[in-house]
Order: sequence, then structure tokens, then C-alpha cells
Amino acid sequence: MFGAVFIGGAVGSLLRELFSVSIPHAGFLTQTFGINIVACFILGWLYSVRNRVHAHVLHLGAVGFCGGLSTFSSFVSELERLALSNIWVAASAAALEIAAGLAAAILGEAIGRRFHPPRATE
Repeated sequence: MFGAVFIGGAVGSLLRELFSVSIPHAGFLTQTFGINIVACFILGWLYSVRNRVHAHVLHLGAVGFCGGLSTFSSFVSELERLALSNIWVAASAAALEIAAGLAAAILGEAIGRRFHPPRATE
């Protein structure tokens, strides 16, 4: 289990770093906005199939990969940078990213249930 988290986290962190250096600053949004939304979508999808995959797959994907891909520390750091210029812009960006992340997780879960319906015994 720890190995799965470690491997998933390493891959997710490396991908986040690769994407974040290639994404230009978006002004109002945080630089990691899209990355965090993708991670939320994947988490939602993994949640929908959690009863049909081995626990190590969930540790690798949800805890490791998505935990490494999304990053609270970068999110907060970017919000601080936005807040230095305008606190309301930072608050709006935070609210938008949280709402979009929840929507992405719900969408991922809905798509997962649509394409991977629960078995009759679940």
C-alpha cells in the first residue's frame, strides 16, 4: 500500500511540475487551476469504481497520483500572490476553484457510474 502511494505520488508530482512550468499565468485564476480540476475529476471517477478495484489501485490513483497531481500548497501560494494585488480577486479565485473542483469530482463520479455501472450484488 505504501509503495502504491509512493509511486502514484511521484508520478503525479512530476506531471504537475511538468504542466505547471508550461502553463502561463492566467491572471485571475491560479496557475494550477486546470491541474487541480483534472485531479478532482479523476478522484470522482475513482470513487465511482472503488468497489470494483483493488485497494492498492485506489491508493495508487486517489491518494498517490491525485494527491501528487493536485497540490494544496501551490494553490495557497498562488492565492497569496493574487491576494497581494487584490484580496477580492484571490477570494473569488479560491471560491471558483473550489466550486469547479467539486463540480469536476461530481462529473467524474457520474461518468464513472455511467460507463462502469455497479454490479447487481453491490
